Formats: sequence, C-alpha cells, structure tokens
Amino acid sequence: MHTEVLSRSSTTFRARTLSKIRPIVAVAAAVGVLAVVAASPASAAEAKPFTALKACSGLITPTTQTCLITQSSVKILLGGTIHYTAIVFYADHLTSPVTFTAIDKRASTATGQCTFYFAGAAAGTGHCEYWAGTGKLVGFHAAMAVGSTSTANVYSLNGTYWFDRDGDQG
Repeated sequence: MHTEVLSRSSTTFRARTLSKIRPIVAVAAAVGVLAVVAASPASAAEAKPFTALKACSGLITPTTQTCLITQSSVKILLGGTIHYTAIVFYADHLTSPVTFTAIDKRASTATGQCTFYFAGAAAGTGHCEYWAGTGKLVGFHAAMAVGSTSTANVYSLNGTYWFDRDGDQG
C-alpha cells in the first residue's frame, strides 16, 4: 500500500512538473527557431532563381577577360559586363576576382569571384559567386553555375540571387 501512495504522488509530481515545463520548452524552442532565421543572411524564401547567357571574348589575356550578359531573367543584369580583373591560371582552369558593371544610370556594380575550367573533364564549366554591390546592386549576392552552350564563347549561367540590404558589403 505504501508503494501505491508513493507511486501516485510520484506520478502527480511528474504531471505537475511537466505542465510547468511545457510552456518554458515551447518558448525556448520558438526563440531558438527565430535565432536561426535571424542569423541567416538570406533564407531560402529570399533567394530567387535566375538564368542568363554571357558572351565572352575568345581570347583570354594573362590579365583580363570581359564577358557581356546577352540574356537574363534579372533585368539589372541584362547588357552588363563581367570583368575578370586578376586572372590566375592553372593547368585546367582559371580563377579571378570579378566585377560586374550594369548599364543602369548609376553604373551599379557587383563584386565576386569566378572559377572557369578550360580543359579536362569539366571544360566549359565553372562557378561564380557575388557578395557585394553598389548602386542598385547594393546587398547583391549570387551563386551560379557556368555551363557551355552550342555556341563558341557563349556560356549559360544558372543559379540564385538575393539582396541583403542590411548586410555587410565586405
């Protein structure tokens, strides 16, 4: 009989404790979720897909390469130029900081880094990322895959972009 009383009081204690803890756990979980979302510079809902084509000059010089955006699903990118500003060559690829210059009235720019494979199994492909901008491109971020097309020196760009207007422009 003593065991039953102890068991009931133990169960009562657990039920009271759980009913007091549940609201605290719920609030803590909500705060945790909000902290993760707030810390993210761009949540998946903010990133938008885009496609574009760039036509590049056939000759890559040791110091520069320029490409023109001939088609784009993002208006500000259409007609702009990508300048590879400090090309470093490797056996099968190159890498370079890049500056994109738009044709808007502000001459908005975006800065980033690109890698492009010109030889080997990955020839004609690459990857570019942009993380800062000026003018209409303030807070511009993009991550894109570069792919070859059936036209010489014309490449497809597929990726996502977003604007972080409150973020650091690095």
